[in-house]
Amino acid sequence: MPRFVTPRFAVLFILALLGTGTHRLAQATQITVAANFDGGYSYGTVDAYPGKPGDGWAEAWLELRDDLADAPYTNFVVRTLGDSGYNDPYAPLVPGTDNYLYVDANLSKNAVGYGVVGRNYTGPGGIDLTQPYTISFLYRVDESAAALASTFTNSSDRYQIYDFPTMNGGSTAGCGWLIGAYGGNATWLNPSDVGYWTFYNGLGTAGDTGFYATRQVNTGIQLQAGQTLNFQLTIHPDTKTWDATVTDYNNPSTSFNRNGMGWRIDSSAGTGNPNATLSGMNQFSGAGNAANDERQFSLDCLTITGAQISNELPTADGFRGIWYAIGDPGNYKYSGGMATYPQQIAPHAFYSEAVDKTFFVYGGTDATNSTLYHMVSYFDHQTGQVARPRILMDRHSTNAHDNPAIAIDDQGYIFVFSSSHSTSQASYLSRSTEPYSIDAFEQVAAIPAGYDGNFSYGQPLFLQSEGFLFLHTIFTDQGRALVYNTSSDGINWDHDWAARPQIVRLPGGQYQISETFGQKVGTAFNYHPDNNVDARTNLYYMQTTNMGATWTAVDGTLLTTPVTTVTNAALVHDYQSEGLLVYLKDVQYDDAGNPILFYLTTTDYMPGAGGEPRTFHTAHWNGTSWVIKDAFTTDHNYDFGPLYVEEDGAWRVIAPTDPGPEVLSTGGEMEMWISEDEGDTWQKTRQLTHGSDNNHTYARQPRNADEGFFAFWADGDALSPSDSQLYFTDWLGTGVWKLPEYMEGDFATPEFIGESLGAPGPGDANGDGQVNAADARILAENWLKSTHAIWSDGDFNRDGRVDDLDASILAANWTGTTESGSANVPEPSLLVLLLSAGMLGGIRHRKKLPTRRGA
Repeated sequence: MPRFVTPRFAVLFILALLGTGTHRLAQATQITVAANFDGGYSYGTVDAYPGKPGDGWAEAWLELRDDLADAPYTNFVVRTLGDSGYNDPYAPLVPGTDNYLYVDANLSKNAVGYGVVGRNYTGPGGIDLTQPYTISFLYRVDESAAALASTFTNSSDRYQIYDFPTMNGGSTAGCGWLIGAYGGNATWLNPSDVGYWTFYNGLGTAGDTGFYATRQVNTGIQLQAGQTLNFQLTIHPDTKTWDATVTDYNNPSTSFNRNGMGWRIDSSAGTGNPNATLSGMNQFSGAGNAANDERQFSLDCLTITGAQISNELPTADGFRGIWYAIGDPGNYKYSGGMATYPQQIAPHAFYSEAVDKTFFVYGGTDATNSTLYHMVSYFDHQTGQVARPRILMDRHSTNAHDNPAIAIDDQGYIFVFSSSHSTSQASYLSRSTEPYSIDAFEQVAAIPAGYDGNFSYGQPLFLQSEGFLFLHTIFTDQGRALVYNTSSDGINWDHDWAARPQIVRLPGGQYQISETFGQKVGTAFNYHPDNNVDARTNLYYMQTTNMGATWTAVDGTLLTTPVTTVTNAALVHDYQSEGLLVYLKDVQYDDAGNPILFYLTTTDYMPGAGGEPRTFHTAHWNGTSWVIKDAFTTDHNYDFGPLYVEEDGAWRVIAPTDPGPEVLSTGGEMEMWISEDEGDTWQKTRQLTHGSDNNHTYARQPRNADEGFFAFWADGDALSPSDSQLYFTDWLGTGVWKLPEYMEGDFATPEFIGESLGAPGPGDANGDGQVNAADARILAENWLKSTHAIWSDGDFNRDGRVDDLDASILAANWTGTTESGSANVPEPSLLVLLLSAGMLGGIRHRKKLPTRRGA
């Protein structure tokens, strides 16, 4: 019985299915996905193939191999007819252009090995694998006749083309359809089949007993060097059968057809999936029996036509965040609920005034925290409810570095940027199919893994009238680099993803955080001496006003990019000389567009008393110099909170600065800090969470944050794996709401878990500690509001309305004076009359967006 793949193969195949998910009922629309290689190496064409992985389908081409080798040994590139090399005598593969895929499976690393390439064609908007579909392609063996005669001599010498449904190797291997040509006899092969192309006619039902010679269907077409064959397949998932025709392209009279063949499925009950389904991964392989074997073949005009699967995303049954840790148990560098981690991926949420909703993404998981889901949802400020979260993709890992970021363009389309940590996985860009809707998304880019591919720590910034400036990190063979790409529509990108402009490449790499002010984009970054992220230090800032075309220091000094020297004009402060590490938190701007950097310094990268004091700082450019001030302290380097710079000049921070139940661990109890004097002094005004079972981590600020959903975060046990819930608070920090862990309907009202310590008292609508005419004006402005009124609207009894009950509360707690100067408390009935008549004077529209982020 042949060994199709090893267990390591199975892992690679599973990784190949990233983002496919489970989707709802298919639409009747017929589509065709193609790989004609007409686009050569360009990313801009749907079937383009830029070197190793490719673009255009839901997944890239993958190199899949037997990992007994110590290095990859399959080479596959796009060739053009006339290229020098093995294929010159065999031209042409037609129709189409001269481009085609050439694969050289050099097996010299192993005595026995496989070289396989595969490409997925499912995913949102792809082929529905539950409906019949057709596959066609041109295929040519490029080994010389002499090589075939001398090395293609064993049953382990083979060319195979197949789809794998069960992902099992060895004796439990299974597949839907299978085409093969074998170089030697075996118990599962008739002697007369050796050296001929065969189709495999399996039972196609549970209980199939394996791979047998009696099921080989000999096409009568001999394996020949340089022969171009045209394969046409029709797959029937409902009956687990397939039809196939193979024709000699240059001699059409040589042809063979067989219909109604069964799938080969799992051969051992209980070891795989007895109701096998297709993987959606076409795989083309060559295998050898000896160390010097080399399988070579070419592929062209690969098309799959079938019913289009719906773009509608599957839903989760509630909000659950990913738990993640770095380090060993008992010695975590950081750990806990990481649904909104890290700060270098931003933003996680985006408020749209057009529909009065805050859309957000986070790292979700299943009931056992076994995988990372990219989740999308929104909070409706009109109803006070959250939408059932939708699963955009399954990243098949638990690495919270792969969390998503969100952006919304000026037409209301929602973009999700799916980062990948390091170079091991592809990255993805998805767009909602309708404005302001999370129901369905289409994948608009799949950025391949590798040094010249994917992206990490994505920070998409949308600038009105300009489009996207997407700042992110790539991992190169020289370390991490900060790069960017630009697009007017988020679909067509100005720079080839394999050649993105680098703006910073300091020795050892760097982290960055970024923000916009009008058409200005600024980024703050540190650097990693000796390529050690735990030695991160120094503070830098640079900016652009022309979508990345040129970059300057804050004083306008033009920078040569990429910046490569540690001492340069972008340096804000040399912390390396002081022996301090720098952990970046946020960037904001004052009214004049001057940047404010928020960060933490410490002496030790590990938790514990050794790193104290862990001090937050602000660095504010005053027009001529950087003014650096201490803010407050915390007990962990990864205690993160955003900086809010508000319309009245106040600076606000929401962060887990109270140690919480798990002292000296990541996170703690969430607190609110305010400075009224540009960072000279800070006052802790709220303890948002208290008495918690677990630490809270990574409060995130929505872009254009609205008062009712002002920051959101997750919790989790910082000492051991645990469940993780998600929470949010309002602008005034009056209390905290928890997103529902389980939902029965499409919408649910978050659970109010309690008022904050230091929350404003009854009747205090603006949180200034007084109940006076200012609060009455706010209540009057929102009088009889009944669509999810909140505290800062004047809803003091939290019933979602602003009415006479709230007026009574305000009157009962009156601390100010009436307009006549009397200190007497007005009667509620008189207050209602005054409010309804607008007689308190000066009633004005209350600010809807208290922060300046994204101005």
